[in-house]
Amino acid sequence: MDRRDWRELRTRYETLIGRFTLSHPFQVDELCSAIAAERGRPLYLLPMPAVMPAGAGVCGMWVSFGTSDHVYYNVVTSRPHQTHIVLHELAHILLDHREPSAPEPGMLAQLFPDLDPAMAARLLGRTRTKATTRQEQEAELLASVMWQHFNVAPAAAASAPPETADTLNRVIGALSRRTTLRPR
Repeated sequence: MDRRDWRELRTRYETLIGRFTLSHPFQVDELCSAIAAERGRPLYLLPMPAVMPAGAGVCGMWVSFGTSDHVYYNVVTSRPHQTHIVLHELAHILLDHREPSAPEPGMLAQLFPDLDPAMAARLLGRTRTKATTRQEQEAELLASVMWQHFNVAPAAAASAPPETADTLNRVIGALSRRTTLRPR
């Protein structure tokens, strides 16, 4: 994808998510409720089992059942990463991404212990893919646009007052102007 493609997608995504009016500060649950209402079906956020099969490499997953959507996310990671995982999966929903594939049976057995893995595989609309696919790139971009558009709390919040940051910036600026780099 070239730079123009990314700009066009970003504009399209701003329009796509602009229809949702959410409070500030933004809560992911609120977006889930808005998407569920728009789709006319419940959307559930569920933690993935802490122990997944070796090599599964799955952080999140959207499972579209006949009457509901389930978004699974990794709980063995930071809160900002969990939020990004959920936003990424919500992006797949909003973009109506589907992929024919064969899910890993061990992973399905962990997620759906009461279902035959073959049955669970038939129920899945999409599954694990490499981040190089167009759909994964689109979902990553839309998740990032959602972070910015809905003003999601940043991963690192300032803990010092603004005056401290201003003072530090002046000191660093003064030092950088006085420092002369010498080749070695």
